[in-house]
Amino acid sequence: MTRIVYVSPDSNSPTGGIKVIYKHVELLRRLGADAYVMHIKPGYRCDWFENSAPIISLGELQQTDLVMVPEIMTILATQLHGMGIRYCMFVQNGYLVLPTAPMPELQACYRNAQAVLSISDDTSSLLSAVFPEISDKVLRCKYSVDTERFKPLADKPRKVTYMPRKLPIHANNVAPWLAKEFPDWEFRAIHGMSEAQVAAELASSRVFLAFSDFEGCPVPPIEAALSGNVVLGYPGWGGREYWDEPNFRVADFGDIRDFVRKFYEVAAFASRPDLQAVLAPGMARLKADYGLQAEANTLVAAINAVIARIGGIAKVNPAS
Repeated sequence: MTRIVYVSPDSNSPTGGIKVIYKHVELLRRLGADAYVMHIKPGYRCDWFENSAPIISLGELQQTDLVMVPEIMTILATQLHGMGIRYCMFVQNGYLVLPTAPMPELQACYRNAQAVLSISDDTSSLLSAVFPEISDKVLRCKYSVDTERFKPLADKPRKVTYMPRKLPIHANNVAPWLAKEFPDWEFRAIHGMSEAQVAAELASSRVFLAFSDFEGCPVPPIEAALSGNVVLGYPGWGGREYWDEPNFRVADFGDIRDFVRKFYEVAAFASRPDLQAVLAPGMARLKADYGLQAEANTLVAAINAVIARIGGIAKVNPAS
C-alpha cells in the first residue's frame, strides 16, 4: 500500500496548523490508509497536544510515498519533484504561499503537484486567482475541533481570553485599555499553553478577543465559540466562512477604538443569564461544519480524487 505522508514543521510551539496535520493522519489511519507524519529531524514529535500519529523522519521517506507538503515548504516540494517522489501541496494559509519563493519557482512547484489541498473557501479562491492554470487541482478539505474537549462550563465568571501571538501590537493595545475600562472583568492571555490548558481557559470565559491576521481558516475562534464564548475581533479573511452573529462579532481591522467600542456591546450581551441558550444554535452549526464527520467526508473526497488521478493506489474507505 502506498503511504500517505504529511510533512510537519519541526516546531513544538502551539500552532493550529500542526495539530491539523497530526489529526488528518490519525483520521486517515482510522479509515484504513497507511498514513504518517514526517518531521525532518529523527525522533521528533509534538507533545503540546494529545496525538497518536506514527512519526517518520526525512531519512525514512520512500520513493513510492505520496507526500503532503505544507505551503511554507516550497523548497522541499521542489526537491521531492527532483527525486521523482509524488507530492501534493497542503495549503492551510494561502497568504503564506507567495513569500516562500520567487514566482517562477512557485509556479513550477504548484504545476508539478499532484493536487493542492485547501483548508478553506478563502484559500481555494486565493490559490485559483494566483495560479489560474492549476485551479482544477485545488481540492477543499476541512479540519475538525474536538467538541468533547472544547465546551462551556455551566457557570462562567466575567472573564475574557485572547491569543496575542499573531498580532501582539493589536492585543497589547486592546487588552490593557479594556482592562482599565472593565476592572470587574478578568483578561487572560492564553498563548503558549497546552491544548488542555487552552480548553480549560476557554471553557471558563465569556468573551474571546480574536486577533487573527492573514489566515486560511483560523482555529482558535472556533474553539472559543464552541466553548460558549462570544468572539469579537478579526476574521483573518479565512474565518469569514463561519463568522456569523450572535456567536461572532467583527471589529474593523486595526481600528483599536472600534474594537474597544464594540466590546461595550459585547460585554453587555455576554453578561446575559441566558447567554448559552442564545449561542446554542450557532454552536450546533459549528459542530456540524467543523465536526469529525465533515472533516472525514471532505478529506476522503480530496484524497480519493488525488488517487484517481495518479492511479495504482487503493482508495480510502468512505467515512461513515
